[in-house]
Amino acid sequence: MWDKILNQISRVNKVLQSSTITIGQASKMFISLNTFLQEMRDSGTEEIKTETISICEKFSIKSEFKIKRKIKIKITSGGRSTSEGFSADQLLTLEYYKVLDNMIAEIKWRFEKLSIISNDFEFLSGHSLFETPVEMMKKCAADLAIKYDEDIGPEIINEIEFFKYQAKVILPDVQNATFLNILNAIKSCRLDSTCPNMVIAFRLYLTMPVTVATGERFFSKLKLIKTYLRSTMSQERLTNSAILSIENKTTQKIDFEDVIEDFASIKSRKIKF
Repeated sequence: MWDKILNQISRVNKVLQSSTITIGQASKMFISLNTFLQEMRDSGTEEIKTETISICEKFSIKSEFKIKRKIKIKITSGGRSTSEGFSADQLLTLEYYKVLDNMIAEIKWRFEKLSIISNDFEFLSGHSLFETPVEMMKKCAADLAIKYDEDIGPEIINEIEFFKYQAKVILPDVQNATFLNILNAIKSCRLDSTCPNMVIAFRLYLTMPVTVATGERFFSKLKLIKTYLRSTMSQERLTNSAILSIENKTTQKIDFEDVIEDFASIKSRKIKF
């Protein structure tokens, strides 16, 4: 049972830790995981028992349940007791449904939080830009501006009306375009000065963390960077070193010769005439 559950969770967890995954994609992953657990619950324990028995027979292990001592239940009226209780098979079934019900409830709670955020930004997707009417998009933009009033201004209502018709020109396949494709198209066509609030909305959506994996990586790298030999390291240098260590794939692509020359020119004490 746990092999099937943890195998699915592990695969979803690896995808969720990706730095390029968005909240919308994460919510879809939770839907598929919840569907798997619900189907597993509906199928009952018979399939699990059959697989377990076949494994036991393969490795010559006894597959019978151990007979446990029955729990005595006191009856308060006469002070008598009875030996009625659940069998090992019944206890297994109860634990099976208990585990799956708890996991389904937790995943639904997590999915609801992500789904709310995903729905707030859904009108900016390529599919919505292609099919949703302008008035509906303006209403969604107004709601988003109210919810994120510190970052997005009410001008986004006019910007979305302008961009809906421009998107079909700058993006040939706008219906299948991702949020990142649309943002890159806005930047490449120099529309960021015309639609600044839309750019902020796209950046907010794309930079919202799905998991805390980045923060956990930072703490894992911290003990490797700040050792007892570097106990006097300043906060700025520590932060920069941690970023270089976490983003090592990007760091390896940097041409350090140019960086060294820039650093040497800044620190040079020679007077240029």
